[in-house]
Amino acid sequence: MNRTNLEHLTIALIIQGAGWLLCGDLISGALLATGIFIGREHAQREYKLGDPSLLVGYEALDLWRWEMDALLDLLLPVVGVWGVVYFSFLARPSADSL
Repeated sequence: MNRTNLEHLTIALIIQGAGWLLCGDLISGALLATGIFIGREHAQREYKLGDPSLLVGYEALDLWRWEMDALLDLLLPVVGVWGVVYFSFLARPSADSL
């Protein structure tokens, strides 16, 4: 893990927070951050493979051929924002306790 992985996690959490402030829902922010980072890493992989116009659509999504750094640049933000959603649901009081 390197600095950019943590930067991407921080950016994703900021995006999630902005989505939460605008929509009042953590899931909206998590979806937005997930989409941004999937698109970003897909585009990075396309350019790494060569001319994106010559690639088959799914070729850049061969995750098992990605370098570990690129995988962490994608997975750390995605797992981070969905972890926030998961733990926010765990922290809510249940209807039985009310």
